[in-house]
Amino acid sequence: MKIDRLLAIIIYLLNRDLASARELAEHFEVSIRTIQRDIDTLCLAGIPVVSVQGAQGGYGIVDAYKLDRQLMDTDDLFFILSSLESLGSALKSKHLSGTVEKIRALVSTHQAQEINQRREQLFIDFSALGVGSKRQELFFLLENAIKNQRLVRFTYANSRLQVATRTVEPMTIVFKWFSWYLFAYCRLRGDYRLFRLSRMREVAIQEEKFTRRKKSFTEYNDEASSAARSKTPALLLKFDPSMRVMVEDAFGRADVHTAEDGSLLVRLNYPENEWLYGMILSYGDKVEVIEPAHIREIILQKSEKIVQKYRSG
Repeated sequence: MKIDRLLAIIIYLLNRDLASARELAEHFEVSIRTIQRDIDTLCLAGIPVVSVQGAQGGYGIVDAYKLDRQLMDTDDLFFILSSLESLGSALKSKHLSGTVEKIRALVSTHQAQEINQRREQLFIDFSALGVGSKRQELFFLLENAIKNQRLVRFTYANSRLQVATRTVEPMTIVFKWFSWYLFAYCRLRGDYRLFRLSRMREVAIQEEKFTRRKKSFTEYNDEASSAARSKTPALLLKFDPSMRVMVEDAFGRADVHTAEDGSLLVRLNYPENEWLYGMILSYGDKVEVIEPAHIREIILQKSEKIVQKYRSG
């Protein structure tokens, strides 16, 4: 819509000294002639746009033109920008970039200097957790399906490596446990489920539409967390002293206790599943399960299978 583009042009110019017509045309994916008409419209509306001639010229907004910044102080702006830019490092979104532009337009020259100084004190980078090009396509496909309330069909492998075709009512894209998930109502299971994006294959939006159900992801997550806590076994793990740095990184220094023989004892409560077994096995011979007995037995059986595999090979 033209009104959206006009507002975006104002925000864009507020964040720069000058921008050429070609630069604006490329950024907003319109013709130079369209940009020129938009600038005329802004001038007629009273926006103080100036035009500077020459090779280094372009359009700009006079320095005296200010937006109302009274609602947010420098700390507010810093944390908002840091949060949005951190999310942007993991998720490439034109809409998100536009939001960052709008917030930056509220930052005065003095505040910009303060914010840059604060960035030297706190910097958050989620780029290592980002979404690859294929996953990015999936992300926006699901975002579109949620917005338009369209069913999504895909092949999915669960944590037990069972593969099935699912048709779901997509509701929320979730970043949790360092991974991206889709919260949806699964028509195969007749209940709400959390699907990991990396396990979804052959994803396709269906023509059929649905009416969004009332349960939110927050409600689902609270219920799931409560149920998991009630079924979570209390574990006691014993680690080799050489693992102190890794163990304290993983579980927190306050939860790591030193036994008389120098070994490290950690008590924790995790949901019992394949992830838990894999986490314990990842420490190799540097960890021993003391409690509970049934998990100790499971780890023993899995370890014996690993030994048999290598000996038979």
